[in-house]
Amino acid sequence: MSDLMRLALQFLVSGLSVLLVAALLPGIRVRKYSDAVWFSIVVAALNVLAYKVLGIITIPMAVLSLGIFAFFLNGALFLVAKKIVKGIEIDGCLIASIAALLVSLVNAALQAFLF
Repeated sequence: MSDLMRLALQFLVSGLSVLLVAALLPGIRVRKYSDAVWFSIVVAALNVLAYKVLGIITIPMAVLSLGIFAFFLNGALFLVAKKIVKGIEIDGCLIASIAALLVSLVNAALQAFLF
């Protein structure tokens, strides 16, 4: 399987993870599957940008805060991504942070099962 095909499949699985978390977690709503896939693509791009720009700051802050800084940074990235993708609604930073954690866990489980 080519790298591009694998990346596309990972985004499709990530979109499924977003849908599953939205179904389980009150405070996050997804209009349709394609919105969830676009949301996962935007979050991935924001993660790359944020950690390139804030990389030097995030590691010491994450260590000093025992991971809480990274937890809320991922939540903030979810909130920025929901502004870009119109079919996603999230009710605040805490819900966004919990959703980011749950999406990561569900995504890891699905990818371990499928790949």
